[in-house]
Amino acid sequence: MSAVLHVEDVVQEYPGVRALKGVSLEVGAGEVLGLVGENGAGKSTLIRIVGGIEQPVSGEIRVNGEKRTFQGSADSQAAGISVVSQEFRLIGELSVADNVFLGHELTRSGVIRASETRQRTQDILDQLGLDLDPDRAVASLTVGDRQMVEIARALSRDFDILIMDEPTAALNGEEVRRLHEIVRRLASQGKALIYVSHHLSEVFDICGSVAVLRDGELVAHAPTSELDEAGLVEHMLGRKPEVYERDAEVVATSDARLEVTALRVPGLQAPFDLKVNGGEILGLAGLVGSGRTEVTRALFGDLPSAGTVQVDGKQVRLRNSREAIRHGIFMLSEDRKGGGILPHLDVTENTMVSRDRSALPLLARIVPAVRDERQQFERLRKDMRIRVPHGRQLIGNLSGGNQQKVLLGRALLSGCAVLVLNEPTRGVDVGAKVDIYQLIQELAASGVAIIVSSSDAPEIAAIADRCAVFFAGRKIAELRGQDVTEQNIVGASVGQSAEESTHA
Repeated sequence: MSAVLHVEDVVQEYPGVRALKGVSLEVGAGEVLGLVGENGAGKSTLIRIVGGIEQPVSGEIRVNGEKRTFQGSADSQAAGISVVSQEFRLIGELSVADNVFLGHELTRSGVIRASETRQRTQDILDQLGLDLDPDRAVASLTVGDRQMVEIARALSRDFDILIMDEPTAALNGEEVRRLHEIVRRLASQGKALIYVSHHLSEVFDICGSVAVLRDGELVAHAPTSELDEAGLVEHMLGRKPEVYERDAEVVATSDARLEVTALRVPGLQAPFDLKVNGGEILGLAGLVGSGRTEVTRALFGDLPSAGTVQVDGKQVRLRNSREAIRHGIFMLSEDRKGGGILPHLDVTENTMVSRDRSALPLLARIVPAVRDERQQFERLRKDMRIRVPHGRQLIGNLSGGNQQKVLLGRALLSGCAVLVLNEPTRGVDVGAKVDIYQLIQELAASGVAIIVSSSDAPEIAAIADRCAVFFAGRKIAELRGQDVTEQNIVGASVGQSAEESTHA
């Protein structure tokens, strides 16, 4: 098989860190190469180089045998490379169609051909099986739909090589299935594909071979038929993986830290009640569009709601996120880039931005003590195993998993009574996922009431004491104790009763 893309001895360095240490790999026509590794292993750096966003310190890239030097993404695209980025590059105010053809607009005499743009977009959306209006503003879409628009954008270009960086992180099961069909079809047409995913079952399902990066080095490159999941994880980590084990008993207080009564939320068909004690982890499960995301947004004041909300026995009004934080409710968004990280700040500043300063001396509340904050971040970096050379590193240069740990550190320092986590391990590798589960459990053990909203049923089953399941805009089930299983969660998420899912 001739190599369509060949990367040879690529080195990349940032201040204080060598991100890639002479990586070489190739992918041929009709091949789907899985690219895996821990967060921070160098995958995204390699993709940015091949995509023309960064220039390497040394090494070379050849496309169809021809040496290429990319000074920007336009050079990479001109060479026939299309990239589905892990972070959204969409403009919310523009329509779906305008975003799909952004940067390579369909024009005649300098005028955009709006009708053709809309029709071409509709054809791609139909190919993806996506029921979405091309004229709809991207800002109004769910995270999952935005991910599909990113994929549509990549497919709208002429390409020989398609690189997909965590394309299914925000997709539901049916969307994942359709995407896999498209990947197989593109491979059958002779396209070369690089597929990055932390869901290793996907890698074994659609990839013919797999390359493993660890600490900036290529440590394995083999057909998937010669590996199993356990061996692949060991290559990624350089050791046998830790196994997350919950404490045998829930250490919950008898007092409700959050109590919601007859709450009405836009997008839900009926009011609902919710109660979470200190030390308890409540899971919110349900398919995309089921209503669980709207619940978390309402609890954080991002959506208007009616009903009664009490925090630590005191009735509160949640008209905006500022009020929610003031009353002790803190939320991490499912969209790390859009609603989480502050990319222009370093990791220390990102961690400290919501720090509870109420117990600090007056002067320290007004003028942050920089040395104290740097020291506090260093303790968090060690305890949370955040892979970053120093606290002055811009958070945008970190991997998704390390960004997520920084955001959890922010929550830890907020002094919140209630912590709401949306998709806490989206785009996170198997090693970091265990770290994050342990951090969530430690936060609960400190007395915080935790709510975890996730589309990942095994995740909810692993960490939740109770699980409220939403379906078609209603809370239709509440699972407790031994009934919080993947089977019961999946069953209830599609409208089955607990008895039906148990006997399914």
